[in-house]
Amino acid sequence: MVAIQGWFAVGGAMNKADFNQYFDLAFSKYNQTEFEEWFAKMAACVYGTDFEVIKAGGKHGDKKSDGRLISQETVFQCYAPESSSTFAQNAKTKILDSFPDVTKFWPKLKKWVLVHNNEAGLPTSASDVLENLRQQFPAIDIVAPSPRRFLKDNFHDKLTVQQLIDIYPSASLNFMAVTMEHIRPLLRQVMRHRKTAQVDLLDFGEVPDEEKLDFNSLSPDAKFVLKRARSHVDVVRRYLSGMSNPNNVSILQEQMRLKYEEAKDLGDYPDEILGKLLKFVGGDGTPTVDAAAYVILAYFFDACDIFENVPDDALC
Repeated sequence: MVAIQGWFAVGGAMNKADFNQYFDLAFSKYNQTEFEEWFAKMAACVYGTDFEVIKAGGKHGDKKSDGRLISQETVFQCYAPESSSTFAQNAKTKILDSFPDVTKFWPKLKKWVLVHNNEAGLPTSASDVLENLRQQFPAIDIVAPSPRRFLKDNFHDKLTVQQLIDIYPSASLNFMAVTMEHIRPLLRQVMRHRKTAQVDLLDFGEVPDEEKLDFNSLSPDAKFVLKRARSHVDVVRRYLSGMSNPNNVSILQEQMRLKYEEAKDLGDYPDEILGKLLKFVGGDGTPTVDAAAYVILAYFFDACDIFENVPDDALC
């Protein structure tokens, strides 16, 4: 993990309030496995070695749990579907899928917590089944707290700045420090990758569309980073417009396209492709250079040189 000291030296210290937007992004966008992993990371930071992450494996699966607070005999069960309508439809079934089986796997269970992402609350069907379970298992504290306050007050807001950086690594990207000094060597490096590419001097791509981010199925984190980087692409634009040989602009475009197509042909997922492109343009894991690399990728993303463009008929 990248240390944040370098970010401090250039851009000033971050404070915990700066991460509220990352919490909002994660809470609103993460679902299923991504939500479970987000919760587990925060819980591991807060509880330390007292928290066990439970992953599915063997004939018993995940033992009806996603994490366990050992000293308090507490089991956490996450349920974060893609939509509130799905939650309303399936929350009752999800609860009944855990009880009573969870008590067989954890006979000393004292507390069971449903960690969910439905800010509107529980549907009456789920509330009713929880109440029935409380009557059937009076020795177990069965709760399904309001998710936003539960996750923010008990986990997110208890993390240190370094722990928040570890959970939201893109927060360390220092876009404000990106200058021509950082963009120039990276684009020159891309130029050096050139072999025998044939370029079209008149092909500068199409006008980008905001929906392209969604169309390419990038993760919420990847979309957020590209949006942050986009406000700094003028540095790339000024560098390219100042090149003495216009042919070099087309060479850069072609190099980016070739690298994108190479990763796509290998069947990589969109975020994996983005990671390969980041490394291709010279991202080295440090906050400012990685930020500069993302700015370059944002420029070529908007210029329609990398990733798929939204078909015209999909915009109707």
